[in-house]
Parts: sequence; C-alpha cells; structure tokens
Amino acid sequence: MRRLLPFQVLALVLCLAASALALAAEAAPAIGAETALRLQPGEQALPGQSAWSPGQRQESGFRISVGADPETPGGFRLEITPDHKIGPAPGQKPAQPNGLRLCLGLTSAARLDLYKTRAVEFRIKASRPVAGILALTSSNTQNRNARDRAFGSFGIGTEWKPLRLPYGTLAPMPGWDEEAKRLGLSPGDHVLRPDSIEDFCLGVEAGRLPQGDAAPLVIRIDGLRFVR
Repeated sequence: MRRLLPFQVLALVLCLAASALALAAEAAPAIGAETALRLQPGEQALPGQSAWSPGQRQESGFRISVGADPETPGGFRLEITPDHKIGPAPGQKPAQPNGLRLCLGLTSAARLDLYKTRAVEFRIKASRPVAGILALTSSNTQNRNARDRAFGSFGIGTEWKPLRLPYGTLAPMPGWDEEAKRLGLSPGDHVLRPDSIEDFCLGVEAGRLPQGDAAPLVIRIDGLRFVR
C-alpha cells in the first residue's frame, strides 16, 4: 500500500473538513429564516395551541372574534360582526380587490409545513346559512417572496356538516397576481406548496356577508385536522 506524504495527509484532512462544513451549511436553515411548524397527519388544531390566532381583530369592515367553543370541547367559535366604523356604508359590500374572494375566519399564527398531509378535515356549522371558504397562501421554498393563493368554497348550514378538502382540489385565487404585486410580493407559478403555507384561513367569504345592522354571524368549527 502506498504511503501518503505528510503534506498529502494534511491536504486530505483539510479537504474532508471543508466537505463536512459545506454539508452542514447546506443542511442548516439560513440565519434569521422562519422555520415552518410541521403538522403530522391526523394532528388536530385546538384553541389552546399557539399556532392558531385567538382574540379579536378588524378586517374588511368586520370585527372577528375567535376563541374556544364552550359547547364543543376542542372546537373553535367565531363571531363575525359588521363594523360601521371601519367598513363601507350600510348596504354596501366590503371591498374585494381585483375580484379576490376574501376569507374571514380562523387563521394561523404560524407558518405551516403540511408536507406529510393531503387534505383538511373538519366539521362546521353557522348561526345562519352562509358561503364558506378555505384559503391557503404558499411560498416558493427557494424564494419566499414568490407566493400563490388557492381556495375552495362550500356551503355552511345550521347543522353540523363534515367536510374533507384535498389540497389538489383547490383552485388558484382569481386576481391574486395583481394583489400580490400590490402587497409587494412576486406572483408565483400557480402551484400550491403544502410544505410552505404562509397564510391559512378557514371561514366565510367577506363578499357574501351583509353590511347592514345584521346580527353577528356565529361559526363553529370542530375536529380541524390535516390528514393524508
């Protein structure tokens, strides 16, 4: 067996060390990068978890309150009320920029990684019949500024309704390319990437809600799971 000279041994050691550092740098997340929360198949979203957004917010002319449902352990209760102080004049619909189908409802407080799942399952009902929507915004894993938004629509009645919405059945959101530019984002390639969900919303379509003195709309969501 040929013996290596000392300088050859040193060169080999340095080469191996450089390769190891390069592999480590490639595997490690970039400094300051936001790590997505990976949800396992069958994992249920619960009101007490930090990934979901409880409390109140104002959006598109409505006040939205999200919390635990006292009547359904483990479920969410949403109350959506027209707010004349921030909304359009009575009788007018909230703005729908570029024809977007805006979602008001349960949102995620974290960036989500749904790579291991293929669909969203849940039960839902409302205090009165209304149009429901699931809206997902994903980013390109190589460029988080490039984003796509997809949606699925369904009816919500006053009785519990079980639904399963596969990601593959969601359609590109009309008008999203123009809205992305307005927000300072780059329109994507119209491909939903479950492993890089920037925004999640399950609720009702803003454009289908009355703006008058209507009573608050109450939405209940139970058994929200991400499944194969």
